[in-house]
Amino acid sequence: MKPLQDMDRKILARIQGDLPITENPFEDWARELGITPGELLERIEVLKSSGIVREVKAVLRHRSAGFSEGAMVAWAVAAGEIEEAGGKLAGRREVSHCYERPGFGAYRLFSMIHGKSRREVEAVVADIAASLGVTDYRVYWSVAELKKSSMEYFREELT
Repeated sequence: MKPLQDMDRKILARIQGDLPITENPFEDWARELGITPGELLERIEVLKSSGIVREVKAVLRHRSAGFSEGAMVAWAVAAGEIEEAGGKLAGRREVSHCYERPGFGAYRLFSMIHGKSRREVEAVVADIAASLGVTDYRVYWSVAELKKSSMEYFREELT
């Protein structure tokens, strides 16, 4: 992979944050960066096609939207079944995160499941368990949200 250009770093610093709530937010960003809106969008597409950027989209604050219950579920899945089970988990709309993690014994697959009620999340967990054929799992309920933000990988000032 070739090193990022300075402008690409500046673009990444902008798109990892909030989109301005204006009539033409990409024009605003482009003006701030000193490039045209077309150039900004072209560079974002190049960053996407190269795999550096996955998506540029809205991030829902799930608690504010009424999805107040959440649980991390640790699934006991055999090593040879992680990819298939992880793909099924990741395909569920109720699952926001899905990871393989070593160091937890048989519990190698982790997912974060959100719902409007505890009963709803429990039903999703039961449905997933049945669809995966997994009977050994642990549910860890979220009690309080202490931090909810996207990671900032680039913090560059425009000059």
